[in-house]
Amino acid sequence: MPNSETANPAELAARFVNYTSRHIFLTGKAGTGKTTFLRNLIGLTHKKAVVAAPTGIAAINAQGVTIHSLFQLPFGTYLPKPPAADGDHYNQQYNTPRSIVRTLNMNAAKRKVLTDMELLIIDEVSMLRADLLDAIDMMLRYVRKNNAGFGGVQLLFIGDLHQLPPVVKSNEWNLLGQFYKSAYFFDAVALQQEPPVYIELEKIYRQADSEFINLLNNLRNNQVTAADIALLEKHYQPDFILRPEDKFITLTTHNNKADTLNKQSLDSLKGTSYLYTAKIEDEFSEFSYPAEQIMELKVGAQVMFIKNDPTGEQRFFNGKIATVTDLSADVIEVQADGAREKIVLEKYKWENFRYTTDKVSGEIKEELIGTFTQYPLKLAWAITVHKSQGLTFDKAIIDIGSAFAPGQIYVALSRLRSLDGLVLTSKIPGTGIRQDHSVSAYSKNKQSAGELESRILSDSEHFLRSYLLQSFDLNPLDNYLYEHVHSYTKDINKSAKQKHVKWAAQLLKDHSELKVHSGKFLVQIQRLYQVKSAEGLTALLERATAAERYFNPQLSDFSKRIFERMELVKQDKQVVAYLTELLEIEAMFYEQVKKISKATALLRAMINGEEFTKKDVTTLINQAQRAAEMEKVYAMPGKLDFTDKKTKGKSASAKNKAPKDKDEKVDTKELSLELFQEGKSIAEIAAARKMAVGTIEGHLAHYVAKQEIDAIDILGNKKLDKILQAIKVLQTVNMTPIRSHLGNKFSFGEIKIGIAAHLAELD
Repeated sequence: MPNSETANPAELAARFVNYTSRHIFLTGKAGTGKTTFLRNLIGLTHKKAVVAAPTGIAAINAQGVTIHSLFQLPFGTYLPKPPAADGDHYNQQYNTPRSIVRTLNMNAAKRKVLTDMELLIIDEVSMLRADLLDAIDMMLRYVRKNNAGFGGVQLLFIGDLHQLPPVVKSNEWNLLGQFYKSAYFFDAVALQQEPPVYIELEKIYRQADSEFINLLNNLRNNQVTAADIALLEKHYQPDFILRPEDKFITLTTHNNKADTLNKQSLDSLKGTSYLYTAKIEDEFSEFSYPAEQIMELKVGAQVMFIKNDPTGEQRFFNGKIATVTDLSADVIEVQADGAREKIVLEKYKWENFRYTTDKVSGEIKEELIGTFTQYPLKLAWAITVHKSQGLTFDKAIIDIGSAFAPGQIYVALSRLRSLDGLVLTSKIPGTGIRQDHSVSAYSKNKQSAGELESRILSDSEHFLRSYLLQSFDLNPLDNYLYEHVHSYTKDINKSAKQKHVKWAAQLLKDHSELKVHSGKFLVQIQRLYQVKSAEGLTALLERATAAERYFNPQLSDFSKRIFERMELVKQDKQVVAYLTELLEIEAMFYEQVKKISKATALLRAMINGEEFTKKDVTTLINQAQRAAEMEKVYAMPGKLDFTDKKTKGKSASAKNKAPKDKDEKVDTKELSLELFQEGKSIAEIAAARKMAVGTIEGHLAHYVAKQEIDAIDILGNKKLDKILQAIKVLQTVNMTPIRSHLGNKFSFGEIKIGIAAHLAELD
């Protein structure tokens, strides 16, 4: 691992991310480069990373997704457990772990992203509520089936707590106050045992005036002096007359104030209005629109750029003020403040992504799902403090009134390059400049560079040891194979899968023999790690390299055997579910091979003082060979489709089914599914098809297991809950003891549906 006694905070943060499992809180004053750090990290980290943010616009700006969409969390208050019976919470809505899990309907693709994720980055963390972070913790533990904090995922929090705080209504705090010291993320229950390491970026790129920087620092640290107040009052101009040529922007506290001022200013201009409509393609939530969907402009309008110049010529930047000089139906010409040349703007395309797992590499990747194309402008006589985050202004009029929340004064002032461009239209109230005491207290957790250097050495050693042990531990894979082999339970005449049971049993036997050798090597890793010296690390690398040469060819051979078996399976009918099982098993072997190679490469990089990056991960395994195998697997018309089958209304299998020839045999289960999706009850389907009710229940249980329909829609909440509870109490999915436990009010068909729902949750 690279080591430098003079490492700056950004380098330290990157090292904590890449070479430890420690949670990190990366903060810094406005203009210190937090966004730049985020973009660089995403491009370089070897970990499978996902970026999320509390709001839609913040997510688009961070090129990530919203927290609620990533985890499918409901909006509103989350409580780690039900509140006290005598609490003040009557008629208040809240969510608990049980209520969220009960209504969770997450498709397999999203579950896989959450299962594969190694690093979760949350941007604009000042707005993240403690209860929402605890909901994330609960979801990751549940989906990953891992009871470690956040399901074993490392978290990187990025943001400035001295900026905009989380929003909590007074009635919500009646509930939240029973569990939390404050609404800020650092008071989440999930972080009390694993607090993040606190790292602060210190070099400011936006301001150069030391007097202004000191003022902003004092505002952040709640240490405003009389001299600071006197300095601000020099800029107090209650009767300031705004001239159009001055190019000031007004920062306000509320949206309606900014909208009104912009509309009045635009209406006062003479000339023709031109409307420019954004082009929205595919999925792009209206709550995440980065610009006006329909933008009205006139010549002479004061506007602001909302993107940096994409050409790289630096003609403008995000927040730069300009004046509209010419308009036509498809042309906007502007002149930036202080510039001589006029700019004919081109439209900019914002992209909306979701995360998915690459079927060949197994890495998490961004998938483009929608775009928003519009000119990167907005009217700029006024803007709210909230929407000004991330922007830089040369001149601003600020009305600092008592309505400002803690942090808003700092945000407003820190948008400016210097005090020269500041106009205050109201005096600073005695209580106006204040910071939340919780934030002030938490900021004392910041550690010195020396303390961080010392901590990262021990943390990285622990991380690498754990990663090596995890990578060479074949027990989880062996357990999965054992469960798979014991799923061959049907009559060979009724299941195409059953004819392959001997092959699967041999696969398990061979792997179990290999597992014995991996167990011996795990003991060696533990022993070699006791030698705290360079020689000990070198010996460990030699043994790990030798172990990689021994295990990976054999594990890769298991993958080859599975691919070969899939070629045989493809020749049978009705084997989509079985092929999917085999593909999942092969993916586990592939990931095991990659983990072993990555663990050895990480150890080598640490010993040699080298970086290990995302690019290095791609060179570990021959992707071309696996891509060819995967292409053969997917080249099965009508057989294998891994697209999201949870479409609205009809399932993909029913909705996209081609018309069948009269002589073509129709899957009897699909006919039951179609009738159910048309709104018919099980009894009605059974009568129409002249079949037993239990047979129809069995058909529908098949689609519950495949997560194409929801068991709640068949059984209702109460019945399903009782069946799932019985499974949990009895620790079995055998229908006979479950039926005995529940009684005759439950049919075997209903229990089968409940078991299918249970197994789908474990998927």
